[in-house]
Amino acid sequence: TIVSASVFAGGLRSVDNEVFELGVNAGMINIEDFGSELTFGVSGSFKATEDFFLQVNYFQATSDLSSFEKSQGQLFGGADRDFRHFDLLVGLNIFQSEFAFKGGDANLASFYVVGGVGDTAFGGEESFTYTLGAGYQVAFNRHYIVKLDYRNYTYDSNLSDDDKTVNNGGFSLGVNYLF
Repeated sequence: TIVSASVFAGGLRSVDNEVFELGVNAGMINIEDFGSELTFGVSGSFKATEDFFLQVNYFQATSDLSSFEKSQGQLFGGADRDFRHFDLLVGLNIFQSEFAFKGGDANLASFYVVGGVGDTAFGGEESFTYTLGAGYQVAFNRHYIVKLDYRNYTYDSNLSDDDKTVNNGGFSLGVNYLF
């Protein structure tokens, strides 16, 4: 919190300026043709206004064998089995609300949508990725926010077919610190 000079009742007034968030999350991603895998990630956000924000995300998962690989033999191994994704998103808070637990302080909540671009590395390929998603966040006190997110990651791949457009959907649950 920063103190700024203002003419308000003849004195100084505290201005709330927490606009940055850092967080960790865990979830599941459905890697097309390979199955669902556990993800772990980090995120950071800058709240440009009350409605708009910029967000950067990174997560990774390790894939199991695809059904094709189980019957025909493994296509790739080692670090290539790690699914790594990085993106930069623009977000819009659509529905914002306040609520209070048992008459306490008001807490903020919002439903939001995000979209942007990033990079996905998997199976020895690196692919330009489009990301679209939605989420719901609840602030349980002044600094801690819990988020539930869904994202769809779309990119071109030729791992299992020739030049196939892949859509991988994923859910995550995260805790962010607002400062």
